[in-house]
Amino acid sequence: MFTIVSEAHGHEAHLAEAIDSVVAQSFPDWELIVVDNGYSDEVAAIVGKYADDQRIRLLRTDDNGMAAAINAAIAEANGEIYTVVHGNHKLLPEFCAHTHAALQAHPEADVIAVDAFRFDDTGTIVTPSYRREGGVEVEPGVDHRLTLEEFVNGSVIYYSAAIRARAWSKGEGYPPDLPVVEEFVLSARMLTAGCDIRVLPELLAACRLVNDPAKFAVYEDNMQRALENLASATTDPAVHTAVAHKLREARFHQAMGKARAALSHSDTATAREQVRLALRQRRALRPAVVYAALTVAPGGLRLAQQLKRRLRG
Repeated sequence: MFTIVSEAHGHEAHLAEAIDSVVAQSFPDWELIVVDNGYSDEVAAIVGKYADDQRIRLLRTDDNGMAAAINAAIAEANGEIYTVVHGNHKLLPEFCAHTHAALQAHPEADVIAVDAFRFDDTGTIVTPSYRREGGVEVEPGVDHRLTLEEFVNGSVIYYSAAIRARAWSKGEGYPPDLPVVEEFVLSARMLTAGCDIRVLPELLAACRLVNDPAKFAVYEDNMQRALENLASATTDPAVHTAVAHKLREARFHQAMGKARAALSHSDTATAREQVRLALRQRRALRPAVVYAALTVAPGGLRLAQQLKRRLRG
């Protein structure tokens, strides 16, 4: 019934946990395809420990990125429902059982999404949950069909969802040219294609928190590209309004982040330019004050930042 796929590149330290979380499923009708996108001996050794379970198999490919790895695994899928779980994340034991039951109760639905715990490397649960952190305050329930406008406005979809094969095909799989935002693009494409996506308001997965500034910078750039592509794919004026708002917010925060980074390196010219760009996206008091300070007394603002860092230390 389920084909669960997991790319393992760079996740060797946690891959066994991810596999164990699939083996622990209370619903036994699944297969797991682990993609070794890099020909790692360590990955092969880890998967080899599960050789007695015929539901688990290893697919070895060149390292052409996460999207290519996931798409290669899906091309080998036997299941009716697809689920992705990264090699450093986990599924909870009732994931397959509860999402399958929801699909059975709603045969018109194409996707059943869920909520997820967030946890750090010590295993400590970090609150709030994935969807709460994304801004979802009230869950409409699994009877509600998600709209594209709601999705853009912040009804975030956790990537480990139960996706019927037909919906994955309509969404065209993971995009190879937009790393880090692959899941957002797939969900947007499925909704644009008319797929019926529901959210089961249960914590049925767990995602590991990773602090990677370089990855976040790629996310900022590619999310803007993904939003621009989405606007081009629909004629819905409400969606266009939502996308325009999201783009302004994304560009504002990106520019302010670059301004802070420039100021930390005493590059007041770049900091001033980035704050100016931020003000073009959103008229806000704090960046306006920063811009004025950078223009009139940049040295004083640098000293203030240094003092703030010392106080934090």
